[in-house]
Amino acid sequence: MEKHCSTISFWLKNRTDKNGKSPITMIIGANGERAEFQTGRKIEPENWDNGKQQAKGKTSEAKLLNAYLNQLRNKVYLKEIELMQRGFLITAKLLRDAVTDKVEALNEKTLFQVFTEHNEEQRKLVGKGLSKATYWVSEYTYRLLKEYVEQKYKRSDLFLRELNIGFIQSFHTFLLTDRGMSQNSSTKHLKLLKKIINIAIANSYMTFNPFLTYKVEREPVEIDFLDDEELRKIINFDTPLPRLERAKDMFLFGCFTGLSYIDIKTLAPEHFEKDGAGRIWIKKRRVKTGVLSRIPLLPVAKLILEKYKGGDKLLPIQDPADINKYLKDIAILCKINKRITFHTSRHTFASTVTLANNISLEVVSKMMGHTNTRMTTHYAKLVDKCIAEQMDKLTDTFSMA
Repeated sequence: MEKHCSTISFWLKNRTDKNGKSPITMIIGANGERAEFQTGRKIEPENWDNGKQQAKGKTSEAKLLNAYLNQLRNKVYLKEIELMQRGFLITAKLLRDAVTDKVEALNEKTLFQVFTEHNEEQRKLVGKGLSKATYWVSEYTYRLLKEYVEQKYKRSDLFLRELNIGFIQSFHTFLLTDRGMSQNSSTKHLKLLKKIINIAIANSYMTFNPFLTYKVEREPVEIDFLDDEELRKIINFDTPLPRLERAKDMFLFGCFTGLSYIDIKTLAPEHFEKDGAGRIWIKKRRVKTGVLSRIPLLPVAKLILEKYKGGDKLLPIQDPADINKYLKDIAILCKINKRITFHTSRHTFASTVTLANNISLEVVSKMMGHTNTRMTTHYAKLVDKCIAEQMDKLTDTFSMA
């Protein structure tokens, strides 16, 4: 049986209302201190037993009132235990506040309550330093977690105190197996879950961080880009199939502007400017980061814009899954032995079109909308690697017998 340092008693106020009933007050005593709490119940004084501190008789009304007062007494004891477990020094006023849900530390939060609050804050920031793409990832991670919790726990939510390393490991496995994600795709969602847990800890909703013993690591990815010969194969590729022709044109536009898929999709006439020398520029903030890209329009990109002029959209780019499928077909037909996706065009712009033609790292960084040149340096290393491999072949060719 639990031991308590508090005492509970019920008393009638020395006044009656127009119906002849007096309010019932609960008095909490703890460590020499007293605090009153109005129960919200009333009774006629003649029907109250002061000795037993309950309603007299066995009427249904008396039984209901006594059951309510007993539940209230038990609630105080339960709150006392919870406060003691959390290290609080028990006082009568603290117990009264706990019973009325005024002790914030006892208002337990759930995983999806904190996640919903996070996503709502992000929604307000879209267009004010936060991209729609970043907000979409938060919403998608929320849906994945919902699916996982409902599947594994048969519940709609979990208290934050229930989260442990097993929960994280199992969610990671769910992403890799049930959802068929790669390690790097799953890492994106795990990092967001880690952010939510850090928010919960910062707000004292949790005391232990299960991510302390769980490493979230990306696998190194080899970035593919087209070299000069491969790029010319795509430029010279001719096809009677409109879907392949359009995919080729959109891909080449990316190769000669460095714009990502979403930035091409959202490209509009207002993103073009003409300078004093007659050059046309694309000046557009990246959807992903909000950083301004400033790109002089090269002849190939200009021809593609002219080709699709007058259509419903500035550039009729296909859906990501479709265009990547068509690019795979184009690579096979062009006998390019590389896995080409639309993002390969951005890598090709950075590597083959610009850096390999002596455009400085700083200039390429500005055109690509990178926040610093460190992000662009990776492409320079790829170009150096490509040059080194070609020179190795040359060395073998002209080596002395």
